[in-house]
Amino acid sequence: MRYDPIYNIWVSISEQRNDRPKDFSLFHEKNPEKENFAACCPFCEGNEAETPQERDVMLRETEETLDNYRRPNAPGWMVRAVPNRYPFVEPDSEWTLQRIGPYFYAPNVGIQEVLVDVPYHASCLSGLSAEEFQYLIHFYHRRMHQIRKEYRWHYAQLFKNQGAQAGASLTHIHTQLVALPYIPQSLVLEQKFLQSYAHDNGQCYHCMVMEYEMRERWRFVDQTEYFNVFCPFASRFSGEIHILPRRHVPCFVQSTREELDDLAELLRKTLRRLENVLTLPTYNLVLRNSPWEYDKEGVVLDSHFHWRMEILPRMTKLAGYELGTGYYVNPISPERAAVALTTESFRI
Repeated sequence: MRYDPIYNIWVSISEQRNDRPKDFSLFHEKNPEKENFAACCPFCEGNEAETPQERDVMLRETEETLDNYRRPNAPGWMVRAVPNRYPFVEPDSEWTLQRIGPYFYAPNVGIQEVLVDVPYHASCLSGLSAEEFQYLIHFYHRRMHQIRKEYRWHYAQLFKNQGAQAGASLTHIHTQLVALPYIPQSLVLEQKFLQSYAHDNGQCYHCMVMEYEMRERWRFVDQTEYFNVFCPFASRFSGEIHILPRRHVPCFVQSTREELDDLAELLRKTLRRLENVLTLPTYNLVLRNSPWEYDKEGVVLDSHFHWRMEILPRMTKLAGYELGTGYYVNPISPERAAVALTTESFRI
């Protein structure tokens, strides 16, 4: 991992990522059925030997869970958590800053898991049943909770890449979870802003934004007992959607069972809205979560943070302007996107 002092960012150099299997060209050219993929897809049930050993085994053996799992690394599962075979981080190193000439570098330390969303070959998350969605959200929560208890990591990034343009290499839907021993720069900047805003205004910035969006409704998409959904005012991507808990909660792990159940149905409904608006949408699903520190009493969160899920459709590619300036150009306003997402016959 190499440090760029000009942009104040770290870049992971991971040549083994080039060795990842890719089946998107096969999928789009031949459009094979589920059965055709089952024999060769490492994520399909029955091919457990094609992946590393599961990381969630101890939890299943010692605690009550939502599933009726038979035995680890064998058929009969609903969701699996396995180490990424082509990671850009490695768990077996200590994060130590080193220098060579004018440059700084450090080991790519971290844990990178693949959460296989379903045992059968599915390429679209919104196609899951309500029960499958509920189990998947609870599994996210469980894995995040276990990562946080390892007392080595200070941030965990949960994300999903759906579609080749969003960065996925395999069509079988899956999620990734990366645990890091440091706090990413974008989170540090957000923390500083949220702390400053709360100090000057006496309230959480995200809570204030939700109140405004739900009242004015220009970018409103949906609302439930526990969550608000809207297109953000400064959307970076066309059709960008944010899902925030109405209760001020810094970390996803602090969510209640009722909130998780509500989120499962809401996310399923929101993704179906998106697919009604866009043809075969590719997108990134990103969880923005409070970093944490440890003290003698356990985990310490940033009380000013407010966790959220971001759905980032990838209708256009980043071009020279975005790469040169760090700014974004969005050809579809969030107001228009919100109308499309709430009007069944409207498309963008």
